[in-house]
Amino acid sequence: MGGEEGTREWRVHGRPRGRPPRITRAAIADAALAIGFDNLTLALVADRLGVAHSALYRHIADREELVVVAINRAISATDWPEPTGEWRSDLEAQAGAIWSVLEAHPGLIKEFLRLKQFPEEVMLRFGWAVRRLIDCGFAVEDAFLAVDTVFDLAIDVFSRGQQMDAPTDGTMLRDSTAEAWVEAAGPAVAPVMRRALAEPAALWFHRKLKLVLDGIAASLAPT
Repeated sequence: MGGEEGTREWRVHGRPRGRPPRITRAAIADAALAIGFDNLTLALVADRLGVAHSALYRHIADREELVVVAINRAISATDWPEPTGEWRSDLEAQAGAIWSVLEAHPGLIKEFLRLKQFPEEVMLRFGWAVRRLIDCGFAVEDAFLAVDTVFDLAIDVFSRGQQMDAPTDGTMLRDSTAEAWVEAAGPAVAPVMRRALAEPAALWFHRKLKLVLDGIAASLAPT
């Protein structure tokens, strides 16, 4: 009476018959992060958790939701800096934390830019940063604009560095393509551009971030 089929079922799952493995969205997210975004599939997550592929659909609808769940987990697990009450240092620290999350999870930025929805933890972090600036005396709209600009900067600079297929030494220079850009810029600009492309991406980001923070201080920050 189905004994062979039942035996085969619990052997595949690795648990005694009648006690299927318990999985949660948190466990699914942890498995996804362990696998990594570059290789992420529902099948690999199911294998890692020791469950049937179909069992995941009780918790997530498709691969896009799997990506969202994993991103939310990555952000919530990050050790975000505590507020100091000084808007500039707080905003700079938030930007640095975003960069660290993107570095810690290869492929996350590519998946994030493909999503049709913003992960909830991203919006919670964004709202938190805006409220910190309001607490420091910023007008609501100015706080929103400042945080949006800084967060966009971190995402944009990091994603372009990835698009350039940066070498393992962390620089932004990619031989033939980058050199073609340098030559197109002209002889006056070429030396500066070559140095910029050869810098570590994180260093270039922080140089840009300082410029943006100076602008916020001059035009948006409370006097």
